[in-house]
Amino acid sequence: MNIMIINNNIQAVAGAYAANSKKIKTAVKEESSDTGISKDEVVLSTQAQSFSQILQKAQSMPEVRQDKVDTYSAQIGAGLYQIDPKGLADKILNMRF
Repeated sequence: MNIMIINNNIQAVAGAYAANSKKIKTAVKEESSDTGISKDEVVLSTQAQSFSQILQKAQSMPEVRQDKVDTYSAQIGAGLYQIDPKGLADKILNMRF
């Protein structure tokens, strides 16, 4: 379930980035050189640069938290893992509705 949440978070960030990229202010400069070739330049806002850095960090994070997997695997193997059915149902309903 945690994998799905993390994956959904990354997808939400990527979706927000795509929507925000349409709004990013760009500036194009033309500079003439001796050969007459013009040069284009794109300038990203500080907000877009910050968002890009956060997105890169999120994408570089592992998809699976191995420490959690190991902990729950050990508990299940030892027969110690207990689930509160009502608490689980409440969490599922809160996520969906």
